[in-house]
Amino acid sequence: MAFESSFNKDLARKLASSDDAEKLLDSELAVYKKRALELNAAREVMAEGYDKVLKGLKMAFPDLDLEDKNLIGSPNRMARALLEVCSGLGTNQKEIFSTTFPAENYNEVIILKDIDYTSLCSHHFFPFIGKAHVGYLPDTSQGEHSRVVGLSKLAHIVDMHAQRPQLQERMCYGIMNSIKEELKPSGVMVVIEGSHGCLTCRGAKKANTTMMTSALDGSFKIDPKLRAEFLSLIKK
Repeated sequence: MAFESSFNKDLARKLASSDDAEKLLDSELAVYKKRALELNAAREVMAEGYDKVLKGLKMAFPDLDLEDKNLIGSPNRMARALLEVCSGLGTNQKEIFSTTFPAENYNEVIILKDIDYTSLCSHHFFPFIGKAHVGYLPDTSQGEHSRVVGLSKLAHIVDMHAQRPQLQERMCYGIMNSIKEELKPSGVMVVIEGSHGCLTCRGAKKANTTMMTSALDGSFKIDPKLRAEFLSLIKK
């Protein structure tokens, strides 16, 4: 278990701000135990469902060998995979934006582009993958209340919205709205590119298609030059 990664991502921050690290750790361990048992119970229910799916597949195609060594344990693996892919449902945006910094006099657009993501289409539960481009303009009119955030937080907010069953359109708007709510910038713009398994692997079977969506608010909505700057920068 790579404990160092999860420790530094969350627990170390909490311990660093605590006056009694041992007491805090006891409390956190109780929370982790409760949550682990909840997730394990969910995994058991889901594995039972996936077992029925495989049995149903054999009913449709009798040549399927459910005793194939590659299928033994698959319902459990499928359940664990779905819990991982949907882990954004258990993430709180306020925790992601818990640390911000003064914008000071910076009043130009901030962009993080080419953020890889994997999500799940809520219509067919096929994955869709692609890149997200996120930009915001700090509102320096708020003085000391004007805030910016570390770049990793922008990647984390993309992951939070991506890791759940949904539509790309909703994901795009959700990312934009989270940044708007937590940073209160002058403007936000999000562009998402997505390749959808439900289009590339079934149905129309168009392997090289890319879906593009955008969501914008504030200055990006009313200023075409700012919009053009964002689009120009993410294309470079």
